[in-house]
Amino acid sequence: MDTPPTQPESAPAPAKPSRVAGRIKVIVAVLAMLVVVMIYFGQKVMMGKKFAVSDKESVNYSGSATEDEARRLGDVLKSVGYFTGSRSSDVLLKKDAKEGTVVSFVLNGKWSDGEIVTAFRQIGGEIVAQGLGKPITVKLLVDKLNTKNEFKVE
Repeated sequence: MDTPPTQPESAPAPAKPSRVAGRIKVIVAVLAMLVVVMIYFGQKVMMGKKFAVSDKESVNYSGSATEDEARRLGDVLKSVGYFTGSRSSDVLLKKDAKEGTVVSFVLNGKWSDGEIVTAFRQIGGEIVAQGLGKPITVKLLVDKLNTKNEFKVE
C-alpha cells in the first residue's frame, strides 16, 4: 500500500497587527506631537519678547510689561552685579492684572538655599526700589521654566 507523501508543515503566517493596534499607534503619535508643540509654544508665550541687555544676557518681557521696563530691569540687574556680561542669562519679566509684577530667574539648582534666597530677595528689593512694581513676585525656575521657589518682595 502506498501511503501518500506527507506534506511538510508550513510555518504559521506571521501575525498581522490588528487595525485597532495600528490606529492606536497613530493616535499616540499624533498626541505626542501635539504635546511637544504645546510645550514649545507655551515656552515661547512665557518667554515673551526679548530685550538684549548684552550679547549674552536678556530680559524677556510679556503681558503688559514694556520694553522700557525690560531695559530698566536690565539696568538694575547690571547695577547689583547679576548681569556681568560674562555668562548667558535670561530673566523673565511679566506683568498682568492677575499676578501683578513677576520677575523670574532661571537657575541650575539651590532654589531653597538660604543664601541664594536672601540674595534674590535683595535683588527683588532693588527692583521694587527702582519703581518696577510693588509688590513683586520673584520666581526661581529650572531651565524648562518650571517654578521651584517663589516669594513676594514689597
